[in-house]
Amino acid sequence: MSLTIPTNLSKPILKPKLSSSPIPKSRPTIVCSSQNSNQDEQTTTSPLKAFSAALALSSILVSAPVLPANADIAGLIPCKDSKQFAKREKQQIKKLESSLKLYAPDSAPALAIKASVEKTKRRFDNYGKQGLLCGSDGLPHLIVSGDQRHWGEFITPGILFLYIAGWIGWVGRSYLIAIRDEKKPTQKEIIIDVPLASSLLFRGFIWPVAAYRELVNVAWDEETQWREVECLSWEFV
Repeated sequence: MSLTIPTNLSKPILKPKLSSSPIPKSRPTIVCSSQNSNQDEQTTTSPLKAFSAALALSSILVSAPVLPANADIAGLIPCKDSKQFAKREKQQIKKLESSLKLYAPDSAPALAIKASVEKTKRRFDNYGKQGLLCGSDGLPHLIVSGDQRHWGEFITPGILFLYIAGWIGWVGRSYLIAIRDEKKPTQKEIIIDVPLASSLLFRGFIWPVAAYRELVNVAWDEETQWREVECLSWEFV
């Protein structure tokens, strides 16, 4: 009886296999809070700076003194030196005084005509004092070229027009927003709710401030929502 010893016993029967699973990589973490806080501060301060600069510029323009007008534009001369301008004043006053003869001295029409004569004289006198320029026809011409000496001819009425137009639009918008939750909003558009409209009418005087605050709030909300979406997209990458 013989025993046979195999020679391959000296080698290991099983070899340990190394794990082939990949080493997990660290995922970058995006921190949005610190950046957003800084950017939010910049977002709020930049509109405030722009509004302050615009307010300061408008106050400077409105408070600027009116310099005397010169004949610096071809064909135009100061109205106080224009013969045609003086002729027009005399013609209008003469026309009013001629119609004054048709009525009794102390009657209501006569008093109204006398008041019109005084208004006409005062109007022509103000045109001459304000330094308006007149053409060969004797009519005042408004200069809108940006010359500082003629700022009062278009800046004041222009700002007043924009303010009144914006006030009307803002009050109408506020009224439509206030009645849209009513049962019959269309009926209140046809038949105006006078107490509601009156309250909105007086609150509409500060419409530039209200519009600016609403614009800043809308921009703030849109910026905040965009940053939240951006942060979520980074987390899922």
